[in-house]
Amino acid sequence: MARTADAKDPAVAPAPSAPGTPGCVWHNGVFSAPDDVRVSPFDFGWLYGDGLFETLRTYGRRPFRLGAHLARLARSAEQLRFPPLPSEAELEAAVLGAVERAGLPEAYLRITATRGTGSAGLDPAGCKTPTVLVAALTLRTWPAALYTQGARLTLLWPRGHQDWPLPTIKSTSYQRTVIAKAELRRRGVDEGIYLDEDGCVTEASVSNLFIVRGKTVLTPPASRCLPGVTRAEVLDIAREAGLDAREELLRPEDLRAADEVFLTGSLAELVPAVQLDGHALGSGRPGPVWDQLRSLYLARTRM
Repeated sequence: MARTADAKDPAVAPAPSAPGTPGCVWHNGVFSAPDDVRVSPFDFGWLYGDGLFETLRTYGRRPFRLGAHLARLARSAEQLRFPPLPSEAELEAAVLGAVERAGLPEAYLRITATRGTGSAGLDPAGCKTPTVLVAALTLRTWPAALYTQGARLTLLWPRGHQDWPLPTIKSTSYQRTVIAKAELRRRGVDEGIYLDEDGCVTEASVSNLFIVRGKTVLTPPASRCLPGVTRAEVLDIAREAGLDAREELLRPEDLRAADEVFLTGSLAELVPAVQLDGHALGSGRPGPVWDQLRSLYLARTRM
């Protein structure tokens, strides 16, 4: 006979509750503790990966380049024909409110928007109200050793620049990246570089890519990769520093011949890369242009 739950019986009594996840989440207008948020099992984001997201961080408890992230989210939502999202002002208030309520020294911020809950089946016509979550959580950054020792890279399989979801959209359909992360772990490297169907380098699995040739800083065209907010910031900083910074189609041999290679992302900031598939990149050590740009970037985050 099956046993019935009895609070006096330690074999079936509920386990002591674990400490809650630090932070705060805004969910369609309501602030909650992270562990209290509930999303419908019929949400298109859960059922089909039909969603968008943005990640950023705070500096001095201020979200960095929030406007640029919200603008990209709005452009992508329009491109995917989502029902109207909350306005930029509403989302900004949600982010600031979540940061304040989270009470963390610095926060990792994630804004997630899905098409919402609709009728049965794939037809999105029934989705009238998007599901939007703004989470302020404990800050997660890349390992400190990568900034002193440099990242090890590997070339990954092709990712077509006309595949769906487009690489220019930060979609929650991240299965390709999850599999890539498992492959990176198997190969014992830190980050992987996607190629497109033309054999050109596009981006890394969770970051944008730059190479340095002398005083020239190059990154793949925004039409073939996610137009990263940090990527745009670095291009701007490099130009202000007197470097020739621009987009250009790049191939694996360009990485191998580069003086320096580095990665960018809102959480990663600027990470030097020193190895590609076991072969040294440049000097095999973090380079002076990366060091200069990273210092300028960090100074800008504190302005």
